[in-house]
Amino acid sequence: MTIASSTLEVIYDYSRCEALPLFRNLTFLRVEFYGYRWEMLPVFLERCPNLKSLVVGSIRGREKEGVNILLESQCFLSSLEYVKIERPLKGEVMEMKLVSYLLENSTILKKLTLFLDGSREREESDILKELLTIPRRSSSCQVVVL
Repeated sequence: MTIASSTLEVIYDYSRCEALPLFRNLTFLRVEFYGYRWEMLPVFLERCPNLKSLVVGSIRGREKEGVNILLESQCFLSSLEYVKIERPLKGEVMEMKLVSYLLENSTILKKLTLFLDGSREREESDILKELLTIPRRSSSCQVVVL
């Protein structure tokens, strides 16, 4: 399934009024984001108990202002095995919180693939150092940085 961040925002707004249903048959999810608006993702992920693969893509475009949801959830992602974040990381707070959330809550995560923003070469080593300090729930998780 592929979902856009605007749809994810509607789902999040709905979840504030009523509990979301479980998406038991969803095993692969690709989320296309406008800008870096991925703070809402955990609300949806927690309703996908059989999700095995997640791809966080991006669509270049103007980022809308508005929702800023903190990643406060401690729900374990018990089926997630593979995550690929295609949008280059800039080391911003919310994107690092997303990476932390995935590493700290995915119990059987095998591989997390990240891309660094090559235009910020001086900051790449700082981002790598921060990645090394994030605890991992899965002892077999491999973090690949491209």
